[in-house]
Amino acid sequence: MLRSLLSFFLAYVAVSSACYGQSSPTVSEIRVRTLDYKTGRPIKHRLVEVMLADRPGPRRDRPFVIFQKTGTNGSAVFQIPAPQPSKIWVMADFPCTRQQAFGTFEVLERGIVGDHADFELCKHPTNHPATAQPGEIVIYIRRLNPWLRFWRFWWEVFEG
Repeated sequence: MLRSLLSFFLAYVAVSSACYGQSSPTVSEIRVRTLDYKTGRPIKHRLVEVMLADRPGPRRDRPFVIFQKTGTNGSAVFQIPAPQPSKIWVMADFPCTRQQAFGTFEVLERGIVGDHADFELCKHPTNHPATAQPGEIVIYIRRLNPWLRFWRFWWEVFEG
């Protein structure tokens, strides 16, 4: 009995000392800044969606999705849980940034400005290019007035 108790105690001490130096998984913070495609000004109170890939490749099978609203500075902050996905997608309504997968490591190290989309409603973008800070993704959005929302709905119903 004493021998088994002593061996249990020694095993417990060995395991706890081996785990002492390990850290818990960290959460990364990524900021998405939304700018008006024509003026380059921040767009506040806009819902932004970040999709985290569940496996590598161009297809998003069952992504983990996080929603946040932008603040008065046009930025939304997302907590990306560990383990970090290799790619993330950012969506907002109505994007003038091409839908693309952003490399998580590249975003955290340098920051990324999304590529301009060639949609008819996104012609003549701002002449003031944005710069991104490390941990930041910058996307351009067009605000749709009620008439453009109606036409977009009409197009999605009959053409999309």
